[in-house]
Amino acid sequence: MEARPQNEARLSSGERRRLMLCACAGFFLSPGAWLLQVIISETVSAQECYGVSAPRARPLFAHLHALLYGISAAAVLVSLVCAALATHGLLFIARKQKRIKAARENAGDQQKASRDEERVARMRFIAVCSSLIGWGFFIGLGFTILAEVFVTSCDPWH
Repeated sequence: MEARPQNEARLSSGERRRLMLCACAGFFLSPGAWLLQVIISETVSAQECYGVSAPRARPLFAHLHALLYGISAAAVLVSLVCAALATHGLLFIARKQKRIKAARENAGDQQKASRDEERVARMRFIAVCSSLIGWGFFIGLGFTILAEVFVTSCDPWH
């Protein structure tokens, strides 16, 4: 028994949930990983490098860089997974859009196919934005880590 093209053009509730998860990963979790990395690293550095009244020459914790690199590695891992999820959602919706165009060419009801195509085009726009944001914050994490590499612990940022 062959599936009807109109049913193939529609997104199931499971597919919509998966697309929403992928979009949220790119929109919120990847930037959240970067933000948490910056907040935690700056807080730890401030506690280790500044006393009550004067800056310290050396951090209190001997392996501060290892801790900061560990925090950065966790953030990079989370951001990479989230950006990949967002890209997976984009690729999924692009394949779905191609199937809808093929179904539209075969279907007799052009108005209904056009509405489905418009709905999926909106979802694809959201998926593109989510993927761009996810990868942008992943790259931003790389630049934030470069600051940790080139500036030694408890050094001023002249």
